[in-house]
Amino acid sequence: MKIWIDILTPKQTLFFDGIAQELLDRGHDILITVRRFRETNALYNKYIKDRYRNYLVGIYGGKELKNKLLASINRMKKLTAIIDRERPDIAISFTSPDAARVAYGLGIKHISVSDTPHAEAASKLSIPLSIRLYTPWIIPKKRWVIYGISSEKIYQYRGLDPIVWIKRHKDDEYTLKIINRIGMPYIIIRPIEWMASYQLNTDYSRMIGVTKLVKELNKIDPKLKIVILPRYSKDIFNYKQSLKEIKNIYIPKKPLDGPTLVKHSVGLIGYGGTMTMESGLMGKLTITVRPGEQPIYLKYLIKRGLVHRCTTLKQIKKLLTLHMENGYKDLDTKEELSQMQDPATYIADTISTL
Repeated sequence: MKIWIDILTPKQTLFFDGIAQELLDRGHDILITVRRFRETNALYNKYIKDRYRNYLVGIYGGKELKNKLLASINRMKKLTAIIDRERPDIAISFTSPDAARVAYGLGIKHISVSDTPHAEAASKLSIPLSIRLYTPWIIPKKRWVIYGISSEKIYQYRGLDPIVWIKRHKDDEYTLKIINRIGMPYIIIRPIEWMASYQLNTDYSRMIGVTKLVKELNKIDPKLKIVILPRYSKDIFNYKQSLKEIKNIYIPKKPLDGPTLVKHSVGLIGYGGTMTMESGLMGKLTITVRPGEQPIYLKYLIKRGLVHRCTTLKQIKKLLTLHMENGYKDLDTKEELSQMQDPATYIADTISTL
């Protein structure tokens, strides 16, 4: 089969690289389209550009709803021309509204993958147009049927999405050079994805601010380096300005390879989902300060003791101080990981049944 994969985000680049590898091994023809975005571009160059037949198509629309809509419309026009020419047998995306609409309009079967039922906009615009949905087993089917898909079309794999790239990961040489420049030990702060549609109505009033967090971390261990990974270019400048008096801070100008950076860190404090989940599965001290209700996958990892939910600086200080006193040792998560199914293998195997 000729299979079209549409990629929108950094997480999806890592995730679909593993799936594309598995599909190629089974003899399928792979076509990948990628939306331009700062961090996605960097991962595209590393994982996609020279390994699969691909197109860079469209841009991220930013925070404003009108700009998101116009960017999507323009991208769909470009995708339509490409996909009409390529004529794949099926399309697969992480609930990409662009891919779902183009596939549907051209009479191509579309398959959705998602672990984020809280992403209502993307789910509403893609899942009703999909013949199948792949999702982790911990997310109840009832969370998905509200978007217009029947339960028998929902395929659940017994694993979490970062298993795909953790299993296949090899250290990135450029990121290793930056790590050597930063020095050890270091902890990562991953700020919130404030431009995402599902964050537009978020109440940030009780959220622990990054500036306050950094100042508190700086007091715990004078040897501890703090790496801040902003998602957006404008945030790099803002954080550098607000934290210029603080020592041991590193804010990279260029995107780094997240799995490599997490692997060699002593922990991560996350305002989002993917890197927090990734860090927890890798056995790092992982703290979520994400505002509001936590995603289902983080609730699961919190219950398993792999992620800690903190709402105050005092709680964070206590955890990090104990971690320092224990020599920044990682948790052994080998058994936890061994019990999980590789989503890439599962998806590739079951797509072949279409």
